Amino acid sequence: MNIKLSQHLPKTHTQKILKKEAKSKDDACLVVLVDDKKNILANSMLTDYTARIEQLIEVSHFKGTACETVADYALAGDKKTTKQNPVQLLLVGVGNTDKFSNTVLQKIAKTIYSSTQKRVSSITVALGDALEESHFGQFALNLLAASYRFDKYKSEQATPVLTDVYLLADNSLQPALAFAEAVFAGQSLTRDVANEPGNICFPAYMAEQAQELAKTYPDLLTVKVLGEDEMSALGMNCFLSVAQGSTKEGQLVIMEYRGKSSFSANAGTTEQTISNAKVTGLKKALTDKLPTKKSAKKAGKASDNNAQATNDDAPIVLVGKGVTFDSGGISIKPGAAMDEMKFDMGGSASVLGTIKALCEARLPINVVGALACAENMPSGDATRPGDIVKAMNGKSVEILNTDAEGRLVLADTLCYVQRYNPKAIIDVATLTGACVVALGHVRSAVFSNDEDVLFDLENASNLSGDLIWHMPLDDEYQALIDSPIADIQNIGGKGAGAVTAACFLSRFIEEGQAWAHLDIAGTAWNSGKDKAATGRPVPLFMQYLKNSADMA
Repeated sequence: MNIKLSQHLPKTHTQKILKKEAKSKDDACLVVLVDDKKNILANSMLTDYTARIEQLIEVSHFKGTACETVADYALAGDKKTTKQNPVQLLLVGVGNTDKFSNTVLQKIAKTIYSSTQKRVSSITVALGDALEESHFGQFALNLLAASYRFDKYKSEQATPVLTDVYLLADNSLQPALAFAEAVFAGQSLTRDVANEPGNICFPAYMAEQAQELAKTYPDLLTVKVLGEDEMSALGMNCFLSVAQGSTKEGQLVIMEYRGKSSFSANAGTTEQTISNAKVTGLKKALTDKLPTKKSAKKAGKASDNNAQATNDDAPIVLVGKGVTFDSGGISIKPGAAMDEMKFDMGGSASVLGTIKALCEARLPINVVGALACAENMPSGDATRPGDIVKAMNGKSVEILNTDAEGRLVLADTLCYVQRYNPKAIIDVATLTGACVVALGHVRSAVFSNDEDVLFDLENASNLSGDLIWHMPLDDEYQALIDSPIADIQNIGGKGAGAVTAACFLSRFIEEGQAWAHLDIAGTAWNSGKDKAATGRPVPLFMQYLKNSADMA
């Protein structure tokens, strides 16, 4: 679906109203927004239609409540168009304009799209100056998102008639519209890969999607893929403990987006790090793929000018959990709704989509996206409850529940990406059912060790409408994951499950490294009959990165 700004109302055409052979050029609709006080938004731009609009409001007893609609289907015209085939009118209620939120705008956008998609080829939505920039961006994104469909596996596909949307608003909003289009491109990719079934979307498939992006944007994006042999050489045994039960090889996909300048990523590593390499020539392969581990202070902590210049180029790292199907492993899940565990790679899908959106928007910022991809399956080779493995940073982990696997692939990935000395690391994961119990399906949970990162994420949440909620990470919770026979155990007790999962991840963050963890278990997809990926938190990430680029 195409979307553009416009300063012109749709044209009418001299054609009798009841003529049977209607032409596509006449297949248009003017969408007029009306609030709950019957005020017409953008009224000054609609003077040629005022009489029709007011008459339609009166005869239909239109109240202007949110998502209320009435259409005249071009069956009548005012004095200027009585003998013409006038453009159709659709009135849409928006309720109280003082209470606009992303949720309200989303419902209005869906109402506009569903009311017109099957019967007109173009619509012009009269907005004028009714929406501030952030609300305009949310509305445009939601209007685009309403057109998304995933029906590639249906033998019969319904093709919408609506192809063109014109937003009647000031040209100054063009950058906001372009940004919304970039976010939509990334969000659509996120939804596409997350909606794929597990027999199509497995770790290698995720790597292929990343590599295709690199081919599309070669000037901005570089992709590297680490297989299980390379991860074994690095001591990433937590990650491998999840992947070993499946015949599908685990993959760690590293996507380096250079939107600002080059940053250190391809230099060698120490001999000790790869001394346990099992394959001839593997040391050189790892040297080519490992980022530099500098001895300098963490990004944001240095004081001299040279260090500050380096810090400005340091990337923000996004890490996504990519369990392409989660059976629970030996701790197998109940059968009900297990098909929805194909969505357990929603974190990595959102990172992949964010990188695509970045490439479309060409934001001047450096970002690394890491996709920690594995399939968690039960087999004779699968990890057993009670097994102990050692992470990349040398810490031993007692695995008490193999269905608490996302934190294991993330743990080693967090160790790996800290070699970039990033400004901040944000991991995103469909991590715990406890998060769904706590926050439902409205807000994603955020945990952080850094007040600046937390503030920036909350600000991005408010601007994007992709909502988050700050959760605790008190030291007192850490004792719940202490193991009597290893450094850490991968689950705590019955209480505070989302918190103890975040505590587990925090054990793999080095002192001074800014970090946040997003648990999107309740927001990455919708369950039930209409199960589908939502594409969250791509809007949140893009707003956060845009704000970061603007402040740099």
